Amino acid sequence: MRQRDLALISVCAMLVLCSAFALGANDAKTGSDSSAGYILHIFGNANMDENIDEQDLACIQGIIDGKEKATELSDADLNGKIDQSDIDQVKSIINGTEKEITIIDSGNRTVTVKQPLERLVIYTHQCAEILQLLGVDDKVVGVRDTFAEQPNRFPKLSKVQSIGNGAEPDVEAVLKAKPDAVVAYTFYPKKEALDDKVPTDVKMLKFDCECSGLGPDAMREKVKLFGYLFGARDKAEQYLKWHDKCLSMVEDKVKSIPDDKKVRVYLESSPEGDKPLVSRTAIGTGHAASKLVEMAGGVNIAAGHIPKYEDTAMEYGEIETEWVLSQDPDVIVGRAMGAGIRPYENLNDTLIQKYAQQIRSLPGFDNVSAVKNDRVYIITNDYAVTPNYPSALLALAKWFYPDTFANLDPQAAHQEYVNMMGLDYDVKSKGAFFYPKP
Repeated sequence: MRQRDLALISVCAMLVLCSAFALGANDAKTGSDSSAGYILHIFGNANMDENIDEQDLACIQGIIDGKEKATELSDADLNGKIDQSDIDQVKSIINGTEKEITIIDSGNRTVTVKQPLERLVIYTHQCAEILQLLGVDDKVVGVRDTFAEQPNRFPKLSKVQSIGNGAEPDVEAVLKAKPDAVVAYTFYPKKEALDDKVPTDVKMLKFDCECSGLGPDAMREKVKLFGYLFGARDKAEQYLKWHDKCLSMVEDKVKSIPDDKKVRVYLESSPEGDKPLVSRTAIGTGHAASKLVEMAGGVNIAAGHIPKYEDTAMEYGEIETEWVLSQDPDVIVGRAMGAGIRPYENLNDTLIQKYAQQIRSLPGFDNVSAVKNDRVYIITNDYAVTPNYPSALLALAKWFYPDTFANLDPQAAHQEYVNMMGLDYDVKSKGAFFYPKP
């Protein structure tokens, strides 16, 4: 297993891009533009839309009266029958007075948790950002060891007790924290390493990792679901409005670009092979970075040309530089991650500038259109492949089509995001999120 992507890629089964509930949502409804098109997987969402509201009460009553058919989520209290108790449960969810709530998580696991949740152990950076967005990060009593090295990104959580890493969780520290629930990646930590070693009253909530790339509705549902789980629905809606506002700045214009006019993009990650001059680490379909490229109107030329990563649906692996040369991409995008790449903590963009120069200096790349036309761009993983991805989308769109998207301000959108997270952080004067400035 590659250590560099252990925290992100090895646990992906996209976000991207393949959780059961997200795929179910995409099958049931098709999200278009900035409108909701997902299923909120909370029991009580009887009409299988993106909210729990009076429409669900009417749907359940129709089922009781024999006028409607039961749905996967109509048994709100999960007792095997649809009756008045389900109406009562939905009313309590609407009013925020429920004593427990049952969800289907990214691993297609049905989990019932008490309400309110007060003590959390967390392994995922993406979900941690969501907790900050919702203003409930004070509920966290244990974090993965990598939080300690990110005080700018996680000012509160970086000071919380470490519970080890995901590969070898410190079970004793987890138990000592006395959590109500553990928020983990779908496949990380592994079940035998943690789930099997904690009491059954400690609920395991599994969610997709940052590299998962199922699309906007996967993020919409995750934030909305967390809003219900942690009693922060208003804050969740605030984020979703920002999310959809950013996407709306790009979507319609990208749709108007003919396929034969779209920029051809070679997308890679910080090289992991031992021969980086002749073999690069390319990113294909099923990865959030590739999804971003597509949403910004780019054509990922590596899609379909690299193998799936281990047992995931994500294309990620080595590709020869000779192949890249033969394709002559219009644009090259590098995703920077690994040793030293902490965009909120880095004092300047030296590391990502160096990465861009490494790409330009590859043998023969001086003849590649992207290099000749100075169109080599770097995004950082912890900036772009997170709930902040809408601001990264603006950056990519502006890079790809500078005339069409001249008025976009990715840094302003990013600042709005960090403000929502409650961070005292100026993204224009601090950190190193992308190179060059869009």
